[in-house]
Amino acid sequence: MTKKIAYVGNFSFPHGNASGTRVLNNGYLLKELGYDVIFIGLDNTIPQNSNLKDTKSNFDGFTYYNLPYPAGMKGWISYQKRYNEVSSLLNNESLFAVISYGSPSLSLFGRLLQKWCKNHNIFYLSDVVDWMGAGVGSLAYRTIKFLDNDYQKRILNSKSDGVITISSYLSNYYKGKGCKTVIIPPLVNSKRFQDLDFSFNFNDPIKLIYIGRPFLTDGRSIKESAYKDRLDIVIQALYEVKHHNFIFNIYGLTKDEYVSVIGHHSDLLEELQHKIIFHGVIDNHLGIQEIAKADFTVLFRHRTRVTTAGFPTKFSETISCGTPIITTNTSDLATYLETGKNGFFVNINNHKVLLDELNTILSMSKTDILEMKKFCKDSHRFGYTNFKDDMKRFLISL
Repeated sequence: MTKKIAYVGNFSFPHGNASGTRVLNNGYLLKELGYDVIFIGLDNTIPQNSNLKDTKSNFDGFTYYNLPYPAGMKGWISYQKRYNEVSSLLNNESLFAVISYGSPSLSLFGRLLQKWCKNHNIFYLSDVVDWMGAGVGSLAYRTIKFLDNDYQKRILNSKSDGVITISSYLSNYYKGKGCKTVIIPPLVNSKRFQDLDFSFNFNDPIKLIYIGRPFLTDGRSIKESAYKDRLDIVIQALYEVKHHNFIFNIYGLTKDEYVSVIGHHSDLLEELQHKIIFHGVIDNHLGIQEIAKADFTVLFRHRTRVTTAGFPTKFSETISCGTPIITTNTSDLATYLETGKNGFFVNINNHKVLLDELNTILSMSKTDILEMKKFCKDSHRFGYTNFKDDMKRFLISL
């Protein structure tokens, strides 16, 4: 049996975004099971007329190629051109399976690739990590985005030979469609976290951290319901418990970008300028180091279909960095969060309860926080080797 798998889709390999990190660590898992994995993703730094085969590169033993990131709507609808490039390259590979992670263009690309796999007796698998809406953009864009996403999630993925899901919600959905599934949360390569600086100062304030883009900041009007993370609720709540000794470091956007969306927090942030500090965009590796130095990562999200279907990469990364998390109970987090050991759930639907919970957490002794950090660091909860048996059973079942 051929032991080669191609991972194809909308990701920036290896650490360009959360998707790139997702497929890389799944690649480590598949490699552990004896498969040779190649990747074909997207890169927004290469020219539109680049040749796929000429982009060949290597990272940590993996071969990968990149398509140019689609330029505007025209780029997204060029699915036939992208398919021709990818299938031409894959024709030279002897594959066991193709794993589709989203699509590098409209999802009709995936339909063509699925047919290609069937014609070549190759398993076509889907790696499904979300069920996104289309909350921003023109009516035409949102309509196309909705229809494309709906087709991919409801129809195309359901015709796969198997579905790798990130949550029990997605697993149950595709099981209901008669699909073979496996749940693989966002994994990590534990070796990547071995050399982090885990120094701890008992005299420092409690250090909170957030890394991400909670909402678009490109000037387009955005509804509150389209916010990915509720950083605004975090900041409002911290303002009301400001008597505690803490510092909240925010990476991923600037203060001006934040205020351009949450304008009514301008005065509040001015008052807390020494407690709430914006740092802008940070490199992924440096971001992980900053998480390791923090006492808690903070991540507030409302429970919606989007947050129930997905699974925050921030959760698995922060635990792997040796830092507990203060978060809301979404997705499958209750399966992995041990209250008081690697984090705390808080209730953002009841403001008084939320403030009581934050008061309790921010009153913790540094000794107790250090114990939590040690528990996180030593748990290796999301190391890819922990999911070998699950993935092996799934692949054998195909």
